[in-house]
Amino acid sequence: MVRTLSGIGKPTLMNLFYIYLTIWTVTLIIAAISDLRAFRIPNVLPAILILLFCLKQIMDSSTAVPWENIAHFGVALVIGMLLFSRGWVGGGDAKLYAAVALWFAANGAVALLFFTTISGALLAFLFIIARLAGLRKNVAKQDRRIPYGVAIAAGGIATAAFLGWSSVFANLS
Repeated sequence: MVRTLSGIGKPTLMNLFYIYLTIWTVTLIIAAISDLRAFRIPNVLPAILILLFCLKQIMDSSTAVPWENIAHFGVALVIGMLLFSRGWVGGGDAKLYAAVALWFAANGAVALLFFTTISGALLAFLFIIARLAGLRKNVAKQDRRIPYGVAIAAGGIATAAFLGWSSVFANLS
């Protein structure tokens, strides 16, 4: 049973936990669907994840700056942009991964990379099978793109579940 602070209209921390969890998860699902359909992740989706993180930090009663999260974000963004400049990933993929990385400190960085990599390998395998079976038609014969935003979304959700939702959305539950 969910209780409110004074009865009507004011959310408790438990309500905020579920609101953040829902917005975060739905944003990742929308990014995955968009990438799957059009090989495009709108900039607004990583921006929502970053804004949500900033709002969470403002609401946090502790004064500690989440340096590990910020460092994880920065490293992920720099590496993602390097991979993008080489044509190995899309720009939306790089931005989405960095925005998801912001939510995980050093203890979650390896888990996020692991779950995203496993999801990406599974996704690539499924795309290869679908193309060989003729279920997924290429626009051009050389089109070998994989909508890696799907793997990033799955990796982010799997990492949050693995580490514990309450640790990812700390101080909201």
